[in-house]
Amino acid sequence: MPRITLANWYRGKAPGDTVDVDAATAKALRRDGRVASVEDTPQQVEAAPAVEAEAPAQPQPEPAADSAPPAGAEPPAQTGRRKR
Repeated sequence: MPRITLANWYRGKAPGDTVDVDAATAKALRRDGRVASVEDTPQQVEAAPAVEAEAPAQPQPEPAADSAPPAGAEPPAQTGRRKR
């Protein structure tokens, strides 16, 4: 649970008081401008899970300009409004 120092009145607590709130309430209070500072407690901070590195993307070979489209390729879709 984050511990916040209030910048404005909140539920009978005066500005400058320190209160423990849940993450959603802390976010709402910060959005409303009622938070002077936030102190995350050590229990709330967790190590991020390890992320496996992906192989770098390989460039795709470009088809030759004079080659025909591959068999089974659909024609490009018409976009925009039709004329009457």
